[in-house]
Amino acid sequence: MNDTENRLYDMLAKQLEIPREGLSRETTLEQIGLDSLATMEYMFEIEDNFNIRFDQTGEPPKNLGDVLDQITAKL
Repeated sequence: MNDTENRLYDMLAKQLEIPREGLSRETTLEQIGLDSLATMEYMFEIEDNFNIRFDQTGEPPKNLGDVLDQITAKL
């Protein structure tokens, strides 16, 4: 697990008040309680936390692996 992944999981666990254990690239956003609106709001939080800007076009992330791939592409 790399620093970006650790940072994302720590942020999710703290903000969503969920256990960090069990979070993985395969964890879907639905599994952690994010619907489509909450996902968009959370993506803005990620942008601020990582000081990046996501491309607003294209397919929304389905799981944490998708989110990590998008973060990594912008760093």
